[in-house]
Amino acid sequence: MVTIFTAPLATPAQLSTSPSQLSGIPEPLEQKLRLVACRLIQAAGILMELPQPTISTAIVLLQRYYLTTSLPSSPLLQTCLASLYLSSKLTEHPQKPRDLINIFKYLLSPASPLHPPHLLPSENTENQEDQAKTKKSTSKKHLYYVSEGDYTALKSLLLSTEARILRSLGFNTTVNLPYTLAFNYLQSLGVLTHTSSPPPPAEAPSAPSNPLQNEKLVSTTFAYLTDLLSSPSQVYLTHHPHELAVAGIYLAARDHSVKLPERWWEVWDVERETLGFLVVVMRGGTYIGDKKVWIVEEGVFEELDDGEVVAIGADSVERETERLRNL
Repeated sequence: MVTIFTAPLATPAQLSTSPSQLSGIPEPLEQKLRLVACRLIQAAGILMELPQPTISTAIVLLQRYYLTTSLPSSPLLQTCLASLYLSSKLTEHPQKPRDLINIFKYLLSPASPLHPPHLLPSENTENQEDQAKTKKSTSKKHLYYVSEGDYTALKSLLLSTEARILRSLGFNTTVNLPYTLAFNYLQSLGVLTHTSSPPPPAEAPSAPSNPLQNEKLVSTTFAYLTDLLSSPSQVYLTHHPHELAVAGIYLAARDHSVKLPERWWEVWDVERETLGFLVVVMRGGTYIGDKKVWIVEEGVFEELDDGEVVAIGADSVERETERLRNL
């Protein structure tokens, strides 16, 4: 007999009384930092050409970890690194610690598109000659160079944080994602069946081509499920994968005007109330809507007209916590 271990679902009480909030981190700040963590992991995974399930697994592991651990006791950057490192091994796409450290160093450097454009090191450069050379040079590698000493220290921190995550999760690292289920459900509903080649012009139907619509339906469903990882509701921790898959299909079908059978979600034991809640969450977007978020390691939280600069360093989080307490 084979026993399959799955992580228990989180309760609303766990989400509303997280260790970070109990340690003094305001809820809006915790949500903002969680969004930044999701974006950092997503960006790093894309640069490393990792499959989306590997990236999603890392995000879910990080969210589970912070259900039992506070941000002050486990700073965000090293947890993002360790979560992606652990996920890459769990999903059979192992990455070297050096590659991960280099990628995250780049993402938090002035050379990264995540870095705020108005905060550039050249503005504070005292040596004008060096500044001129920097402008002429097309390479920006010096902005995210990791010395051997720094790498050794960061690697040690990465491995120790990975061990802390494993102990905190009770070594239960099983993450069930809704992507495969969503694809299987779409196949079962019969909306993905089409011929491999288009019909001759004389026999072509007047309706739009189905293959294009089907491809968009799958990609839109997956896009909703990926965006849901950044939801403040953390529904990947509170709902089953089949429920998330059904909600993604429901919204994608509405977006592309694909007619599905009545009450089709009941086939997969999803209640109408649960579906309605997930649809509202998916439509709600992320923490700060469409505003741009720039990410730096150290600095002060700064609000701009079109976005916000979020510093994820431990000192920066502590300063922002004190500022919010004094409002």
